[in-house]
Amino acid sequence: MDESGKKAVIKTWSRASMISPDFVGHTFAVHNGNKFIPVYVTENMVGHKLGEFAPTRTFRGHAGNKKK
Repeated sequence: MDESGKKAVIKTWSRASMISPDFVGHTFAVHNGNKFIPVYVTENMVGHKLGEFAPTRTFRGHAGNKKK
């Protein structure tokens, strides 16, 4: 926390870090290989890895007939 009472965003490259109960309420900037994705940690994220919430690939849809 800074002097104004706001929680600072924590920048991390560690996508393999396990989310512990201490992290709840904090915002992490998780690197996805290109840029940092902000991830706000909630209670139901505990036990997961940080990288699960910062996707690394862009899904553009499956190939198929284009609608005319």
